[in-house]
Amino acid sequence: MRSAVARQKSALAATATALLALAAPLLTGTEASAASVSTWDKVAQCEAGGNWSINTGNGYYGGLQISMSTWRAFGGTQYASRPDQATKQQQILTGEKILAGQGQGAWPSCGAAAGLGADRANPYPTAPSYPDPASLPAGTLVKSPNGAAVKVMISGAGIPVASSDVTPGHYDLSKIVLVDNAAFNGLPSAPPAGTVVHDQAGGANRYVVVDGAALLISAADWTADGYNIRADMGVPTAWLQDAARRTITNGRVVMDQSGSDPARFVMVNGSALHISAAEWTANGYDTRSLMGVPTDWLKAAGTRQVPNGTVVKDASGADASVYVMAGGVAVPLTYADFTGLGHDKRPLEGAPGEWLTAAAAKAAPADGTMLLSPESNTVWQVTGGKKKALTADAFGPGKLSFDDVVSVPTAFTAKLPTAV
Repeated sequence: MRSAVARQKSALAATATALLALAAPLLTGTEASAASVSTWDKVAQCEAGGNWSINTGNGYYGGLQISMSTWRAFGGTQYASRPDQATKQQQILTGEKILAGQGQGAWPSCGAAAGLGADRANPYPTAPSYPDPASLPAGTLVKSPNGAAVKVMISGAGIPVASSDVTPGHYDLSKIVLVDNAAFNGLPSAPPAGTVVHDQAGGANRYVVVDGAALLISAADWTADGYNIRADMGVPTAWLQDAARRTITNGRVVMDQSGSDPARFVMVNGSALHISAAEWTANGYDTRSLMGVPTDWLKAAGTRQVPNGTVVKDASGADASVYVMAGGVAVPLTYADFTGLGHDKRPLEGAPGEWLTAAAAKAAPADGTMLLSPESNTVWQVTGGKKKALTADAFGPGKLSFDDVVSVPTAFTAKLPTAV
């Protein structure tokens, strides 16, 4: 802390300097015009023990111990009536003006001790202004100033560009546009549903994006389904390959994009399950967003078996029964089976009741389905509607996988005849 005499002299000098600074700033000799926050912290530690809200009644206030005359002269009252009532940043910003007008001598001992005159850093630099990435044209490469990742803008989404995409996709990294870090990280990772895309590196295949999945558009569907009149966007190869392996979100209701087939379907783990006319309204499917998908893709999804191990129930809620899918068969589970076989750890998917009834009525799982019941450690494989015991040497690298085995109730495997 400074002595009363030093403070008085300093206050007079600061006031005089302030008046000169206001009248003709360029005539004032200064040692520095800015200092970093860390240096100002050192001044405050020396002057006020680091207490930015201190008021001891000695006529000097705040972390930088500024007198009222100086605070007023250098515009501090725009922030608060007294320095100690202002924030740390506001005191430093006012201190910056005092430093510019008088130099570190405004703090005779503490300014020199903190190295205030040697510091040239701006304590609060103005943040750079970045463009809104969503406003940039399709194909613009963007990145955050804080990272090396690059994305390409497609219909408001930021699609990751892998290093392997740069050369074949002809991405010019010299034309990257910097965007705000938060805006960069907040970009959707997939274009909006219905966007038509192709591999930026080349190739004839075209896809439509739905829920982040890329659905292949056949040559016949390209014109018949009207995809040829939509904008066709090039996307990075790595992203497209991954998107082509994804499935549409469970519960999404879809229809033939061509409109030639009035049937409606609900997606469950990559399979399109038919919704009967009676269930369309009764089960509330009519209240969901309806998405058109390529005709040929829908035909394939409609014949695709719901993956083994998928746990389903009637979407209407009229029947509380729960089933596990095994080779296209909906195998009923008691509550003991549901928990004892571990199926309660899996998502429970709603399925149209009529489809579920038909799946539960099937006589036997598809050939190749592997089953395991709690009465033994025997894994059974279905062949021609019969079960055949597998030996341990049937499993391993390049062979069958235990991950594909479905746990079912003993009663289900018991009703299947054993192959001779």
